[in-house]
Amino acid sequence: MIRSQTLSIISLAGALSLAAWAASAADEPVAPAAPAAAGQKVPEGQIPFANRGGIWNWQVIDDKTVLIESRARKWYKATLFGNCINLSFAQELEFESNPSGTFDKFSAIRVRGQRCPLVSLVETTAPPKKNNAKKPAPAAAPATAPPTAAPTPPAAASP
Repeated sequence: MIRSQTLSIISLAGALSLAAWAASAADEPVAPAAPAAAGQKVPEGQIPFANRGGIWNWQVIDDKTVLIESRARKWYKATLFGNCINLSFAQELEFESNPSGTFDKFSAIRVRGQRCPLVSLVETTAPPKKNNAKKPAPAAAPATAPPTAAPTPPAAASP
């Protein structure tokens, strides 16, 4: 009997403190999360529905780093466990997600049959856009007339 009374008091106290916290939290505006300063750990990201088209685009940085764009247009930096051979030359990648379909730091990238596990997946900014505009053709040199032969002086008349 004492045990059930103690539990009800604790649960009642917990409910009261929860209600007080909710009331105070409703009055205060929530500050946005500050970017991680040097030395602080950046929270790991995850791309939902990666197995159902959740990954929109990707860009290889080097043999250990891939930038991945989600369907929500957020960019993530995937750091691999080690060098992934031929990653820099890959034309296509396979993204192995978790059984739930989420791509996160426990996932892997497969390149030409080689499985490359991730160490981390953190949100980042979009890479700079490449300027694929064609360079204008150099201006054509002005057309010149073909050289003309110099006029020959008239021949002197013979006596």
